[in-house]
Amino acid sequence: MASTLGALWDTTRMRLLVEIERRGTLSAAAEAVGIGQPSASQHLRLLEAAAGQRLVERNGRGSRLTEAGAVLAAHAAQALASLDRAGEELAALSGLETGTIHVGASTAPGVYLLPDTLGCFRRDHPGVTVEVEIASSGEILGRLLAGRLQLAIVGAEEADGRVELEPFLDDELVGIAKPGVLPLESGLLPKGELRGRLFLCREPGSSTRALVERTLAAAGVETGGRWELGSSEAIKRAAREGLGIAFLSRFAVAEEVERGELEVFRVRGLPPLTRQFSIATIAGRELSPAERSFVATLTRCCAKSADYAEACVGGPPATARGAKSRA
Repeated sequence: MASTLGALWDTTRMRLLVEIERRGTLSAAAEAVGIGQPSASQHLRLLEAAAGQRLVERNGRGSRLTEAGAVLAAHAAQALASLDRAGEELAALSGLETGTIHVGASTAPGVYLLPDTLGCFRRDHPGVTVEVEIASSGEILGRLLAGRLQLAIVGAEEADGRVELEPFLDDELVGIAKPGVLPLESGLLPKGELRGRLFLCREPGSSTRALVERTLAAAGVETGGRWELGSSEAIKRAAREGLGIAFLSRFAVAEEVERGELEVFRVRGLPPLTRQFSIATIAGRELSPAERSFVATLTRCCAKSADYAEACVGGPPATARGAKSRA
């Protein structure tokens, strides 16, 4: 089976499986690859015959990879990424810089750090395309493992052993509330005041939520229930209306604090809710020239964002670090 599959394993079929995973329908995947749907169906039948099992399941809403299909798609994505890196390195020898980078980011860095980075990167590297996906840290790391992404920017402290996390920026989660509703003393809230207050939180899989819940549980703090909202923006709006309290990255709340729409607090007796944003890659995988340039740009631009967050929110400096560039 392996030799038969290898004989049929060309870049068109590799890309087809990867695009089915990304786009969710065979027709959209075929369009992305640049072939017709009948041709895509034929390619898929040949691969399934060689693999000896179904690779794609179809339903009324589209198509999804089976477990076997996901395994092949992950290997296909890695093989295609290797070919892309080879092309970029050859272009670099000729003084050119080209390629496509598939980047994923968890919500805080994806919404509040990545846009400025993309602007800087596009100006400096106009020949490189960056495709971005934003979701919770858990979801983004899953997509990295599946081969759907090449780089990920997350706030997770731990990951699968196949993933390497390299910290590049310090962050702090700060409490937020409608101005004037909490009995603060020099920006500090007595721990007992948390009891009974509604906790506005992100969805499961969010590294922000995991850190806050772990810290409050260790301190024996019980809130007055949770209201799960799907985004940091929704949480900030609810907090501005006085519906509850929340803890978010200071990068996420700096603008609202500067405008006086939200009040920041830290909890007396609790350690600062600090974490690190990290660049996640598959362990042992070498970065392409374009990816190394992107990481350098990310680190440089985040230093400016760290200064702004420090000026608006205060607390320990959000230090931007130089991430190692793996050659």
